[in-house]
Amino acid sequence: MPTALPDARRVLAGLLGPARPPSAPRVVNLVGPLGVGKSRLLAEVAGPGSGVPRPWIFDGADSEPRIRAARRRMRRAPAGTVVVVAGRRPLLGRPAWGGEPAAVVELAPWPPERIRALVASLGVTGSGSLDLAVRIGGGIPLLARAVAGALLSGADPRSPGALADAAADVVLRRLRLEAPALDPAALPVLATVDGADEELLSALTPLPRGRFDELARLSVVRADAHGLAVAEPFRTVLDLAYRWRKPGQRRQLAAKAAARRHGQVALTADARLRARIAEQVLFLSARPRLRDDLFAELPGPMRVRPGEAADAGHMGRLTRQWAATEGLDARGADRMLQRWLDGAEHGFHMLVDGEDRPVGMVNLTPLDAGPAPVLEPLLQQHAEALAGSGTGGAVVGMMAVDERHARFQPLLVRQILAQGISRGRLVVSTPWLPYQQMCARFGLRRVGQTRDDLYRCGRTNAVYARGFRPAQLPAWLGRLQAPPSPEQEPDVAVVRAALEALRAGRPALPPLADRVMAAVVALGASPSPVDREAAAVLGGYYVRGAGGHELVAHSLHLSRATYFRRLRQGLARVAELLA
Repeated sequence: MPTALPDARRVLAGLLGPARPPSAPRVVNLVGPLGVGKSRLLAEVAGPGSGVPRPWIFDGADSEPRIRAARRRMRRAPAGTVVVVAGRRPLLGRPAWGGEPAAVVELAPWPPERIRALVASLGVTGSGSLDLAVRIGGGIPLLARAVAGALLSGADPRSPGALADAAADVVLRRLRLEAPALDPAALPVLATVDGADEELLSALTPLPRGRFDELARLSVVRADAHGLAVAEPFRTVLDLAYRWRKPGQRRQLAAKAAARRHGQVALTADARLRARIAEQVLFLSARPRLRDDLFAELPGPMRVRPGEAADAGHMGRLTRQWAATEGLDARGADRMLQRWLDGAEHGFHMLVDGEDRPVGMVNLTPLDAGPAPVLEPLLQQHAEALAGSGTGGAVVGMMAVDERHARFQPLLVRQILAQGISRGRLVVSTPWLPYQQMCARFGLRRVGQTRDDLYRCGRTNAVYARGFRPAQLPAWLGRLQAPPSPEQEPDVAVVRAALEALRAGRPALPPLADRVMAAVVALGASPSPVDREAAAVLGGYYVRGAGGHELVAHSLHLSRATYFRRLRQGLARVAELLA
């Protein structure tokens, strides 16, 4: 697990100083994200006490050639010398390293209060400017310094995009040390769509051979189930900068990626990947209010993980906070906590900060994981119908976040949605009106109210449910999509994706599908014979199914070359009509 700076300083000093354990490997690998302060830390601890040989230090081992250079120089180090190699990723597993054992010291992002003090020491004043520098910095001092420099140079503190642009420029310049031929356009695209496989990325931006592998090797990029994704806070910085520099291009890119992912979601067999793709579609195309529910503006070094036995004290604290916030009977809330913990699977998921300290939690009790004594009081007269259907799912019974971390609640809401989609159904039981309203926004069906006032708060629980089988997802995602603005008109690739979805029998993103078909009809009524032929070709190729295009080509007496030229012309003309 990453180590906070004071602890990392002590650990590193212990591995380099007189108290160094005899069994410790001779190589110490200092690891941490770009700009976290590895070089500064090395400068602090490079001079050990009397009688201890000075360590040999190699900084910036961030590419295969640099790692090979470090190994060549290591061979010349005197016997018994401790070797410190610093880089953004661990040496073990890197092809150029060769597998020699190393003691890894991983440096964590800085806590917000330390970033705030750093920015203030540089001369930034005003709570709004300091808050923004902390939030964009995301625990990385390099980013915070770049934002501070932009503020001190006169950048508008009300423009996060302009401030992020200064930080993004620093990031891209530093990354060229890892990949000198790095295409500066590809990484912001990857950040904007929140992850892409090679097929999607190739559809969104020119991708020469080998470029996807080059991106995969960057220290700020992670591989997950749906392709490559940029790690936070770098993803947010690059996306904010892209929104500010090229807003129209960014909107077109998001629409194109959403259309393609929307077509994939029902065809994806892996339940977790299906949930991740659905989340990506919502990230790219959901209505603004739903985006606020799901995505923190600047997420920072926060994550959600399963609850553990060591979290018991935090579970009790957050349960009491939940009861106080929603006006629930405290003893009733404590009894519910015990019921949750007594189940075959307790279902707690913890929101933790960069140092793994719980600051929020949600309970998602599985409907199909064995005995769950909490379900009867939560669902009451609806329990038999919902829990006995055999379709599985997850039941949400509570959510709580520390007040000073309230802006990170969307991470828990995303966890709720991911669990519901991957398990096939989501059930919510809550007496709290704001959460009931959120259920309605996400299209959950109101099943009814519980018979009894479970928490003695003067309100019965409202119960909501929704199935998330694969075939149900495309239409549900379509209903949550924001209507396109004039600035978000689809381009040719988006039109093609919508028509391909219709040809495959998949719902395209409504109302995009209706608008595309209306444009095809309008094209067929054009006074231009070329337009009419193009409309007929589109209908035959995408709408009429197998053999339709051959009939059209024959009836219009078109050669193969002319037929496909009309197809391309039709796609372009439909995009023009929509614009």
